[in-house]
Amino acid sequence: MDLEEALAKVVELGREELSIVRKRAEEKTAARDHGQDYDEMLRAADQLDHHAHLLRRLHDGAYGPHWRHESRQDGQH
Repeated sequence: MDLEEALAKVVELGREELSIVRKRAEEKTAARDHGQDYDEMLRAADQLDHHAHLLRRLHDGAYGPHWRHESRQDGQH
């Protein structure tokens, strides 16, 4: 997967998760109270995190090891 594909997937999955979260907020119901929506939200969140991690690696590969300022600590556990 290249940078363009990873960015597109992050946007797509972010919109999907956001849509579910907004739907839950409009209904003022906890997501966990709706099994299918909750499962969809978890799936979208998991895939989004996976692709965000891939995107981070692609950025590091493209820009080198010392380009981070805002997210410098995000990758360290």
